[in-house]
Amino acid sequence: MGSNGAIYMDSTVHFHVAVQEKVTPVDTTGAGDAFMGALAYYLVCHPNLTVQEQMKRSIFIATRSVLKPGTQSSYPDKHQLPDHLFK
Repeated sequence: MGSNGAIYMDSTVHFHVAVQEKVTPVDTTGAGDAFMGALAYYLVCHPNLTVQEQMKRSIFIATRSVLKPGTQSSYPDKHQLPDHLFK
């Protein structure tokens, strides 16, 4: 959904997670991949977080990825992200 965030849906619940920070994108190529990669990380490494929180953090990371040109070269490294994303 790009700048509109993401929707979660299963057989019993559905919800929308909005983008928290509006930015002017430089290049949106790979933003969906950044979101999915971050979400996979949170599902595996932070299963204690709610799905909403996992998605919120993943959207934040995807938002960072649109601020630079390129695909993989635009993905932020862990040290470029706030520490609270990993707690």
